[in-house]
Amino acid sequence: MALRLELPRYRPLGIFRVQGSPRAVGERLGDRFAKEAHRAVEIFKMELSWERAATMDGAKRYGRRILPRVERWYPDFVEEMRGYADGSGVRFDLLMAQWSGYSPASGLKGCTDLAVGPEHTADASVLVAHNEDYTPEYDGLVVPVRVAVDGKPAFFAMSYQGLFPTAGFNDAGISMTGNALSPNDTRVGIPKMYPPRRILEATNLMDALAWSTPEGRGSSFNNIVCSKDGELYSMEGSATAFEAVYGEDGWLVHSNHYLAPKMWGFETNPHRKFCSIMRYNRARRLLKPALGRVTPETIMEIQRDHLGRPDAICRHVNPNDAPEDRTKTLFGSVFDLTHGVAYVSASPPCETEYRIHRQNA
Repeated sequence: MALRLELPRYRPLGIFRVQGSPRAVGERLGDRFAKEAHRAVEIFKMELSWERAATMDGAKRYGRRILPRVERWYPDFVEEMRGYADGSGVRFDLLMAQWSGYSPASGLKGCTDLAVGPEHTADASVLVAHNEDYTPEYDGLVVPVRVAVDGKPAFFAMSYQGLFPTAGFNDAGISMTGNALSPNDTRVGIPKMYPPRRILEATNLMDALAWSTPEGRGSSFNNIVCSKDGELYSMEGSATAFEAVYGEDGWLVHSNHYLAPKMWGFETNPHRKFCSIMRYNRARRLLKPALGRVTPETIMEIQRDHLGRPDAICRHVNPNDAPEDRTKTLFGSVFDLTHGVAYVSASPPCETEYRIHRQNA
């Protein structure tokens, strides 16, 4: 049996913990992150100004239109959102508008993900990693939380304004990370921000995979779903199709373009994907020589890589980009599913230390 390696000492990551019914969890999250919630609304207003003919009234109408679809598929989280609205003071219709998918993000934004199975790590652990790249105004608004909704697995996540997870793992050993894609078949349906939250409630891999690409979705991320058993899936999705890219060699890398041939036809504009292509190939090149002895620190070094700066794996704002295309790495993260440990950097990994959270501590 592989021995657990002696790891460097990390300072603890401060997180907000909440437990209770969906409504109670939402209220407490909203109360704790009210400042972040109101700031996110201001950013949403700014984002609407970047979209031709986009208006707040239009976003609210769209939110009302998709609400019944979300309620049918995920009623508990809608109740959590209502509690969050009460706790934060941000009206529920505005919260729905903000996360409805009405104003899509630019195709230039994106993230870099890696997953490594036990056959390739130094201590036979399963490691999943994510660099979150998004609009720089969101820096500081993606916060660490541990959420335990009654009757469901507790999870750790980095969540936008404390409510919408973008990367995390639960007590059942299921992880969720992923990357933005630019599918050309977007339609009215379940917004892409909702499946990641439900994945973190899964008690088994099959449910997690099914919830990553629900029927009736309006768009999709590439949701990377992994288990502590070493099963690694990259669920490349659009509104109407998906492909399950399996980590059959015990590892995988993904950025922000489709890899599966079946999905190539859903790419909106391949000519806007060169940054994604470069980050994908660079991450693979850096990871491959370390296979068999990968540690969290191995991945942290990859997450700090600056080849191609500012549009590197560790991304910094490119002053030549239009405001709507400006992107930076908001945090880096590595999840050890075997031992229930998260390592998270605040802001770009090259600038800040990683801190540690132990799920069962």
